[in-house]
Amino acid sequence: MAEQRTITPEQATEQMRGAQRVAPGIWIDREGYVHISVPELLAHFGWPDTPENRAIGTEEIEAWFAENFPDMHSIQQDLET
Repeated sequence: MAEQRTITPEQATEQMRGAQRVAPGIWIDREGYVHISVPELLAHFGWPDTPENRAIGTEEIEAWFAENFPDMHSIQQDLET
């Protein structure tokens, strides 16, 4: 299970400064960490950006990483609203 954090928009901006987009919804930051934007992935595949679709997308991504990279630690960050 992923650790969950809530961050401010300013923290998100700082974290992603210098990041490179490598595919729709997938970014690599300047320290080499992978960031996945579920809303951007939903848009890429033409799915509505709903809480339900975000939850499904997040579940599927986490399951894929758990199966393929079992030693990886993930952190799910949600922006403050």
